[in-house]
Amino acid sequence: MRTLFEFLLLAFAWLAGSALQAETLYYEASYQGLFSAGQPIAIAAVSLETLPVEAAGAEKHYQSTMQVTSQPYTFVEKHYPMRVRYRSLWTSQPLAVTALETYEKTHKLKHQIIWVDWKGKRMLRFRSRGKGAGQHVFPVSLQSWLAPGEAFQFHKYGRHKVPQGMLDWLSMLQAVRGRELRHGLRYHYAVTDGKHLYHYRVSVEKRHLLVVDGKEYRTWKLRFDATEEGKPGPAHRPVYVWWADGAKHTPLQFESRHPLGRFTIRFSAEAASAFQ
Repeated sequence: MRTLFEFLLLAFAWLAGSALQAETLYYEASYQGLFSAGQPIAIAAVSLETLPVEAAGAEKHYQSTMQVTSQPYTFVEKHYPMRVRYRSLWTSQPLAVTALETYEKTHKLKHQIIWVDWKGKRMLRFRSRGKGAGQHVFPVSLQSWLAPGEAFQFHKYGRHKVPQGMLDWLSMLQAVRGRELRHGLRYHYAVTDGKHLYHYRVSVEKRHLLVVDGKEYRTWKLRFDATEEGKPGPAHRPVYVWWADGAKHTPLQFESRHPLGRFTIRFSAEAASAFQ
C-alpha cells in the first residue's frame, strides 16, 4: 500500500499547478488492479487551489495548496484512510520554489516544512521535533502555515546543494503549462521534494481526444520520467498526463501503471462535494 500512497502524493502534487491567477480545480482518483478484483474503484477526492500571495521582495509569489481526502469512499476510509496536504510557495519570474509543506495522515502522521535558502544554496527542513533545534529559526513568513499553538524547529539540511532554477512538483507543472506543446519536444527540470533531488525529462508524445467528466477535449499526452541524483535507474515508473489543448493547458488526466495495478486521476466537478 505504500507504493499506492507514494504515487498518489506525487500525482496529486503535480495536479496543483495552475494558470497565474486564482483557481480551484477538483479531481477524483481511482484504482484498478489486484486489490479491486480488476475493477476500477474511486479512492480519493482532490481539491487544488492556486492564488497570488503577498511576500517580501520584488518577485511575484504564488501559493498552491492541494488537499486529498478518502472520506467519501467507504472501502478506502475503512482500510487505508488518507488526508494529504501539499503546499508550495513559488515565484513566477524567475520560476523557482521558495518553500513547501508536506502533510500526510494515514495510519501515521508526517508533517514537515522546507525552506529554500537560495543565498546559501541549501534546503532547511523543519519539524515539530527538530534534531538541530536552535540552529535556525523557523521563517516568520511561513508562520501562517502552522496551526494555532503549533511550533516547528530546525530538523536538518537537505541532502543536496540547490541547483539554479530548482523547482518542486507543483512549480514544475506550472513550468510545463507555460511551454509550447508540440510532438517531439522535450523539457528538463531539476525538482525536489524537500529531501531528494530529481532530474525530470518531460516528453510531448501526441495529440489525443479524451472524454473527461462527460465532455470531449482535444489534448496533448505528455510523459514524465525521472532519475534521482546519485542513483542509477528511474526514480519511478513513467507518469502520463493529458493536457487540454488551450491557452491554460489544464491537466485533465494522470495515469501510471504499477505492479499493484493502474492509478488514474481525472478532472471531476462532482468531487467538489467532498470538500463542502
